Parts: sequence; structure tokens; C-alpha cells
Amino acid sequence: MRRILRAARVIARRQAFETLLSPGLYVTLAAGLLLGFFLVAGFTRSVDSSGFNPRLSPIYDFIDKALAGTFGGAFVAKLFDEGPLALALIVSFLPVFLFLSISSVFRFGMEKNAGAVELLTYGPADGTACFLASFLRDAAFAAAALILIGLFLAAAAAAANLSVGALFLRSLPIAFLLSAAVFGYGIFFSIVSSNAASALSLFLAAFIVFVLLLAGSLSLASASARVISPAALVLQWLSPFFYGSLCYRAAEQGNVAAALGGVGLLIVLAAATLAASHAVVRRRGVRA
Repeated sequence: MRRILRAARVIARRQAFETLLSPGLYVTLAAGLLLGFFLVAGFTRSVDSSGFNPRLSPIYDFIDKALAGTFGGAFVAKLFDEGPLALALIVSFLPVFLFLSISSVFRFGMEKNAGAVELLTYGPADGTACFLASFLRDAAFAAAALILIGLFLAAAAAAANLSVGALFLRSLPIAFLLSAAVFGYGIFFSIVSSNAASALSLFLAAFIVFVLLLAGSLSLASASARVISPAALVLQWLSPFFYGSLCYRAAEQGNVAAALGGVGLLIVLAAATLAASHAVVRRRGVRA
């Protein structure tokens, strides 16, 4: 195992260097920071003598109508209890998260089709080291992006005389672990798929299903009646967003034990997808 990790670190450093040379990471990070700035600045214009009034800002008027119409007014009130930073963090990180996950799925599939992954396995690496390198690269860039975004939003909040709440600080590790679980799914779909297009299609389909399940659970939580299909009940236990929502709810309520439980489940899910990828690689190899 030590040899695999050593090879994975070497490959990950090379992949990280190539990522730093491409403009995609910088473009998505800049877009995320810009969105975060607009959300913080728009929130300050939405506060009057009576408190938070989304109608004073076009951005928050649209957000309020969209979220309240889907999840209810209580959800919107809880979301902005500590200000805009929790939402701004999610929105700011989303472009970087999508870039890292989608590019890795497509890149791994392309390298597998071209025989580059198989070529590496004839040297000091194996299939597990190759996909672990991709996971380590994505995790490192996700952590760096979250730290940078967190510092930027904290500075923007200080400039706007907004306080940094506990939910925002707790959201940073939750967002990182949720991302790691999604990266694990991306690797698994790349391993089991025959080409890059099918891997990307599987990943995007699963991502959309998980997001819809999350939206449905939040809508039902805001409604008086809770009705959910058996299929959705099963699928939600496979969704990293479900465990992420458990962590957020526990953090919002100050329930440390429940939050740690959700964090543990996210770690288990990421480990399970990586273990499944390892089993498939050992059984089938890395040929496309």
C-alpha cells in the first residue's frame, strides 16, 4: 500500500502541475469569487430598519422567490439567519467543484482510451495508484479553493460590516468532504465505463439525480406532509448530498454528535467508492 501511495503522490504532483498551467482553474475560481462578492454586496443592500428585506436587491429578490417557491419561506429564513456567507460559499465553490470533477472524469477516460493509464501500469504504478492520483489532485485543489474562497468571503464580510457565523465556518470542512465523496463517484464511473463520453454521461446523470433527491427532500421537509417513494429512499443513501445535508442541519442546530456522524458517513462513502474502484481495477485491469 505504501508503494501505491508513493506512486499516486508522484503522479498527482505531475497532474497538479498540468492543471496549474491550464486556464480552467483560474477562470472558474475567478467566476466563483465574483459571484461570492455579488452575494455579499447584495445582502448589505437588502437590509433596512426592519431587517433582511430581499426586495431591496434584485439578486436577493430573485433568490428569495426561487427558493421560497420551491422550499418555503422557513427554509429561506434559516438560510440567511447568519447572513449570506453560507450561501455565498456554496455558490462560489460550485464552479471550481464542477470544473475539477468533470475534467477529471473526462481526462481519466481519455487517458484510459489512449493507453496512457495502461502504459503507467507497466512501470512503478498500477491502476489504483493512477486513480488515487486523480483523487488526491482534486482533493488538494478543492481544499485550496475552499480556503481561498473562505478568506475572500470573510474579508468581504468584514468590509461590509457583516459577522462571520459559526455555520459558515462549519460549512468549509463539510463542503470539502462532500466534494471528496463526489470525486470518488467520478473515479468509479471512469473505471467502469468504456470511454470518456460514457463516463461523463454516467457522472452527470448521477449528479443530477442526487441533486433532484436533495431538492425533493428539502421541499418535503418544508411541507406539512412527507411522502417519498421507496426508490428515492434507497437512492438517497447513495447520495453524498444527502449526507452533506445531514451535516448542515446538525451544524445549524448545534448538534455536534449528529454533525460528526454525517462527516463520518461522507468519509465512509468516499472510501467505499474508492474501494469499489480498486476492486474493479484488480478484476478488469485498466484497458478501455
